[in-house]
Amino acid sequence: MRFSRDRRGQSVVIGTVILFGFLILALSLYQVQVVPQENAQVEFQHFEDVRNDLVDLRAGVLQAGSTDRPQYQTVRLGTTYPSRVFTINPPSPAGTLQTTESYPVVISNGTPEGTVTVPTRFLQYRPGYNEIDQSSTWYDASVLYVDARDRGSGIAVIEDQELVSGDGEVRIVALQNEFRRSGTGRVTLELRPAESVTETLPEGDLTVTVPTRLSEGDWETKTDLPTDSEVYGGVTDDTNGDGVYNLTLNTTADDLTVDTVGVQEAPEDPTQNTDGAVGSGGGGGDGGDGDSGSDGGDGPTQASGIVSNDDASTFWGTSGVQFSVRNDGSGVAEIESISIDSTTSQAEVLKEQNGGAGAGQREIYVASSSSEGFHEAGDTGQDRYFIGTQVTLSSDVGIATDDDATITLAFFQTDGAGGSGDRVDMTGEDIDITLYFADGSQKSLVISVPN
Repeated sequence: MRFSRDRRGQSVVIGTVILFGFLILALSLYQVQVVPQENAQVEFQHFEDVRNDLVDLRAGVLQAGSTDRPQYQTVRLGTTYPSRVFTINPPSPAGTLQTTESYPVVISNGTPEGTVTVPTRFLQYRPGYNEIDQSSTWYDASVLYVDARDRGSGIAVIEDQELVSGDGEVRIVALQNEFRRSGTGRVTLELRPAESVTETLPEGDLTVTVPTRLSEGDWETKTDLPTDSEVYGGVTDDTNGDGVYNLTLNTTADDLTVDTVGVQEAPEDPTQNTDGAVGSGGGGGDGGDGDSGSDGGDGPTQASGIVSNDDASTFWGTSGVQFSVRNDGSGVAEIESISIDSTTSQAEVLKEQNGGAGAGQREIYVASSSSEGFHEAGDTGQDRYFIGTQVTLSSDVGIATDDDATITLAFFQTDGAGGSGDRVDMTGEDIDITLYFADGSQKSLVISVPN
């Protein structure tokens, strides 16, 4: 037999090669067409989520300035794509949240001695998507908008201006301190109002120039700024060529409020209180031991009477914490909200999550349950919230003089999809917690959980 003329099996080999070719072709088409489409859907969903985060961040900046209470807002910087077996993904799209350089808000009555300058910054979120073409989102003079002017388009306002109210009052909230974070996980911003009085506003009729990235046409056509009123003084040209204009507002000392809010730290320049002084709106509190002043009242702050009973214990395995506080003050202490600011276990859990399957899900959250009248907002009393988030109670919780209240933190765990994270052992941990009261004061406590 001559094997050189034996052609048995050729059809099987050829068929196998053809089938393998079709498989490679199908995988190639899936990689080129389907994978980008699915990843684009993931990116668009993240864009929707981060837009909501930025709306909350804007509200937190304005609320911190008006209420003189720190606010904590979490932003999801980036996202991750679903895992794939036979195809590959590009790198996970990271996002960047940062403040710009400082620009001056100038308040003047027309005289050199009657001029005050307060620095402020813009806040920019820049996505790093691979599939969808998305422009940066900006916080600018109380306006939140998407800016696509660098791509030949315009701006799209997400949240309108809060500079000028319907009755002509002008409110300036200056955002201060340098900040920059990049990545695919979450970042929590602590928004802190000023705490000291250092100077006063000028008297009489005032001209206020506010730095802005929005042109005159943008303010007049894209926002609800009352441009037909005497308050509006126009927008100057971009004389420096840096994309920053000056919005001019005409007002009086009685109709002007100036607040400053610092990112992660208290701002260097102060706020204005109801008496026109630039400084803390809190007024007459002692400011010690984690308390802030009340809203200008003469009576004692509600926070000053609240102390920890040092009786913390774990339950629900060891992932829940329960403790009590006592009111040693002279009146009922009305708790409006609560925040869990940090725990000593947080750094290690974040470290473990960075390289594992939970990468991108790097926060600890805590659920609070009803206990002796203390509960957080929500129908079930079990709503989850992230470390650093200030949670408003569904109703104020009053602690009478010489009474105790038990606070139950149902459980701590890492953040997983659908709330399916890993429980955290809280044995031996220190928990930094802040209680916020109806009179504007607040109390910071360190809860030590025994071993």
